[in-house]
Amino acid sequence: MWTLEEDVRVMSSWIEHSTDATCGADKGGNQYWGEVVESYNKTTPPLQRRNQKQCKDRWHKLNRWTDLFECAYVKARRVFTSGHSDQMWIDAAHKFYVEDNKDASLGQFLHMEVWKICREVSKWKTYNEQLRNARKRKSFHLDGGSQENEEAGDEMPQRPMGQKAAKRAALAAKGKSIALDIDESGNSKESAIDLDKIGRYSKLQEETNEKRMKILEVQQKLSSEKLEASKIAHLTAQENKEGKKLEKETKMLEALNNLISQDTSVMSDVEKLERVSVMKCLRNALFPSTE
Repeated sequence: MWTLEEDVRVMSSWIEHSTDATCGADKGGNQYWGEVVESYNKTTPPLQRRNQKQCKDRWHKLNRWTDLFECAYVKARRVFTSGHSDQMWIDAAHKFYVEDNKDASLGQFLHMEVWKICREVSKWKTYNEQLRNARKRKSFHLDGGSQENEEAGDEMPQRPMGQKAAKRAALAAKGKSIALDIDESGNSKESAIDLDKIGRYSKLQEETNEKRMKILEVQQKLSSEKLEASKIAHLTAQENKEGKKLEKETKMLEALNNLISQDTSVMSDVEKLERVSVMKCLRNALFPSTE
């Protein structure tokens, strides 16, 4: 079993040997991982040290979970673009992590300390981006995709152009169009055309982004409603179970009271023994703590 503190140290060792030029990140696999494990074991008690295979297997699992949470965090930033703090984005990322990976049954993300030391490391982000691109190329290859589709799969989805970026692009296009050929009247026709294209493109990007956000909000709302319905059904089943138990205990108590009030003067010894035995069973069932 790996503790959270051990997970942090094995990830820290990988980052150290991946980003520090003095360690040499261009070594072969066995030599590279051998040094990562050596660095990890320096801060580990002798009886708890790990070998290369254990550290390598654990790191790959840990890296997959952490990268999935990073993707959920980026998604939260894109959906909730304003009025949210970093903690609110993190809370939303936890929900997206569970919902987006429910088929894999990953459950809640429990490695926040690992993610915090990875989230700002560009080497770690680049490594996982290359892994995702490789998986996309493999998927297209298995599906019989063409080379054109494979090249398109390498491109990461980009955010729509924002207002400031659109203004900068418009100014740059305007400055470029001034240097173009001018017609006989002294007016440049190219500038107006470029600005109009940029305006239409920017508007289309904003509309697409708004539609995407609405779809994600509806999906999140439906998921919350489904979870609430499940909770209500569970509580109803519990109440029905408690009700049946109470009804059974009430009948047993009535039977015990009837036996207590019976006239034993006309009973035979056998009947008296049976009566006592039944009363004892009922008392044990109703009041087990009295035994």
